[in-house]
Amino acid sequence: MRRWWAMALGTMTVAGLFWMSLYAWSPFTISQADAFNGLFSQGREGGNMAYIVAQLRVPRALCAALVGACLGLAGALMQGITRNRLASPSLFGVTAGAALGLALFSTGLVALPFAGGALLMTCVGGALAWVIVFSLGGAWSPAAAQGRLVLAGVTVAALCAALTRLTVILVEAQAQSVLNWLAGSLANVGAAQLQLLWPCTLIGALWALFCAPRLNLVNLGEDAARSLGVGIASLRLQVFFASLLLVGASVCAVGPIGFVGLIAPNIARQYLGNDYRWLIPASALLGAAIVLAADLVSRAVAFPAETPAGVVTALIGAPFFLYLARRTQ
Repeated sequence: MRRWWAMALGTMTVAGLFWMSLYAWSPFTISQADAFNGLFSQGREGGNMAYIVAQLRVPRALCAALVGACLGLAGALMQGITRNRLASPSLFGVTAGAALGLALFSTGLVALPFAGGALLMTCVGGALAWVIVFSLGGAWSPAAAQGRLVLAGVTVAALCAALTRLTVILVEAQAQSVLNWLAGSLANVGAAQLQLLWPCTLIGALWALFCAPRLNLVNLGEDAARSLGVGIASLRLQVFFASLLLVGASVCAVGPIGFVGLIAPNIARQYLGNDYRWLIPASALLGAAIVLAADLVSRAVAFPAETPAGVVTALIGAPFFLYLARRTQ
């Protein structure tokens, strides 16, 4: 019963933050009636403000929720397969690798003449970073030290960030647009980003739920999981590709937003325990709530100007990481 109440509370929190994001902190005066008309009549009723809500605010709020859900799901999957509470897309270098891949594509240094090239480059960049981190951290070994894996992730993330800055310097004509994207801002998202995010989020979420029962067995130890019939290598590959799809879609849509994949699963674990059948959907809900809240705060900090949401999550996530690292020593 406690789990059902926690999930219901998380759903109501996401719904409340979504509703607030439709009208709060706007340079225009948007009433809740305008928000209602924009959401349910798609701006056909209620005048110009309702049309603005339908065309700008609804896609932005949906993108924020989907990005948060993607990152929360990816974090839960990574923590499950590594049995490491510090695992997350940002700390394992996957987000930075995906950002480097998209920066190379956006600046034209790597040209892919077909639709979906941007998403493919984010996934390739994230995949290369993840493989390097796991190789340096010895994650393929059953006796791998968790601290060594995190250290490898931080190192690879720093290297990818440096290469991304170098890419921006080499292609000055595209520098401003890439720099805005690298900050992790939701200011310019719209229908195009939403069309990219929702199918990736749906596929990734279903994939994660499919992996959940086996992640529960992995939590008992890899030897115990093997004895119960879990194919560890196959599960690792499934988690690998599902996480890459989720992180790649979020980075491609709004840029790198850090620490959501670390915060959401750990908070969910405090209330729901280690059962991944509950932990995975709860991480998605909490991730959505965190990014929606960060987007609201990013508008409020320097209103009417906007602070990137990625900056807000970093300010929250860095102290959370230090607290969690101290507790898990």
